[in-house]
Amino acid sequence: MTCYGAGVESGQDPDLLLGPTAAEGERSSVWPTVRRSASNRGYGRADLAWRGDGCADQQPVQRRELRYGSWEFSAASELAQRLRLPNSSPASALIGSVARHPSMLRVLAAVWRLPVTDLRVRQADADAWCWFGQWFGRRRRLAWAVLDLPAAEEHYLVGRHRQALRTNLRHARALGVTSSRVAYETWFEAVSSVMPARGDMPGPEQDRPGPGQQVAYYLARDGQGAALAFAEAALFGQFAVLYTLVSRPDRQPDASWARYQLHTFLVLDLGCSGVEHLLAGPALRESAGNQYFQHLLGYRARGLRVKVI
Repeated sequence: MTCYGAGVESGQDPDLLLGPTAAEGERSSVWPTVRRSASNRGYGRADLAWRGDGCADQQPVQRRELRYGSWEFSAASELAQRLRLPNSSPASALIGSVARHPSMLRVLAAVWRLPVTDLRVRQADADAWCWFGQWFGRRRRLAWAVLDLPAAEEHYLVGRHRQALRTNLRHARALGVTSSRVAYETWFEAVSSVMPARGDMPGPEQDRPGPGQQVAYYLARDGQGAALAFAEAALFGQFAVLYTLVSRPDRQPDASWARYQLHTFLVLDLGCSGVEHLLAGPALRESAGNQYFQHLLGYRARGLRVKVI
């Protein structure tokens, strides 16, 4: 996922480019970077959940939620960024971090003990995407950004924690922004108008679905029908992967509000279609701006277990 644009404070939230080929973005100053001490973690206090394996003679395993913005989340994110540095050994970097900061053991335990989302996917759907094996191997994936999809709008937008999202949606409606699910040809036409504003040009067959690939394409337009933002999601039955979410940099703040509306429309459309989970890549490896964006949209850090059936 790549971060573009300025911070949330200015109304210009980061765009999301997903997928195994996306370039790394620079870290944003949107999310607070000051570390909290172990005794001062009010915002980041973890919730508790319990996960049992059905065996009566074993104690349930305690699963702690690693909240966006908590001290543990920030420390784990910084470590994940260091482990991805070129010409560095992940094992040596991990050992060195623990040796210098013993508190990292608690951080690693928090990541390992995250609640786990179990996913199933058909073999044919997995084979249709060349990157599927790279993203979803047999090992449990740690700390992915997962959004549990609602079946109704009121279930997604209710509560104080969605107040900022509701405000952004009101801005979009006031500007006459509309979002819809569209055919590939309509989507690509919009991509061809948005990407030049970003200093890029799409290829003639960019993201055209290949054999066996199921993809949902989405578009946000202004009151005159001009494209402000576009998105696409790869569909795997029980879950979907948000592959792209991009807006025009020259139409701010309209495009910023459109991005929130487009994501919300996508979430509700997929949820009403029976999709249960939306994935947006490894949460700890995102820029601070993208992590804050995911926090506003309701994503949670989760472990993943994917079973091919």
